[in-house]
Amino acid sequence: MEHAENNQLSAGQTPKRLFVALRFSAEEQAALARSRDAVLKRLRAGRPTDAANIHLTLAFLGMLDSAGEKRAADALRAAANACGPVALSLGGLGVFEHRRGDIVWRGVSQQEGLLALQHTLVRELATRDLPVDEKPFMPHVTLVRGARPAGSAHANGEPDLQRICEEVSSTLPSLETRRTEAALMWSHHPEGDRLTYTPILTAPLRG
Repeated sequence: MEHAENNQLSAGQTPKRLFVALRFSAEEQAALARSRDAVLKRLRAGRPTDAANIHLTLAFLGMLDSAGEKRAADALRAAANACGPVALSLGGLGVFEHRRGDIVWRGVSQQEGLLALQHTLVRELATRDLPVDEKPFMPHVTLVRGARPAGSAHANGEPDLQRICEEVSSTLPSLETRRTEAALMWSHHPEGDRLTYTPILTAPLRG
């Protein structure tokens, strides 16, 4: 059954912090949250991603006004029309080092159609003069920010957090998913509340 496009683009002028992502079902978010929680048990500090916010970023756009938002929506529509559904296998955990606390993520062990979608999206964004991150695309799902491992360094000098992630990864079942749409997402704090990711345009992958 073909999905209808969900369009909630803003007509206002207030800039929004935007990104394009693949979203997961509630059941998949719950499974990813369980892998998040397995790591959290081994940390002395860390800010977990809310289950409802768990996603895979395709492109981060930053702050855009309403005109930029509409160009981003056009780019997403064009990429979604050119690319088909994406099949993913989510595998083990990894770490991005950061001076304010590391980031723990779950990686993509196998993919079909993901790189084609991301590359097409970046091209469509660039043709519309929208900012594109020049760093190589590394598909991942962020689970914990500001992660600080409990305990001391491993005897062989391997960072504790990396060792923890490897140990937790060995217990995780693979997660298979097929995504049939991509979304333009708004990162905000409604009325000062907790961080929320709201889809403002959902485009079916029709290619």
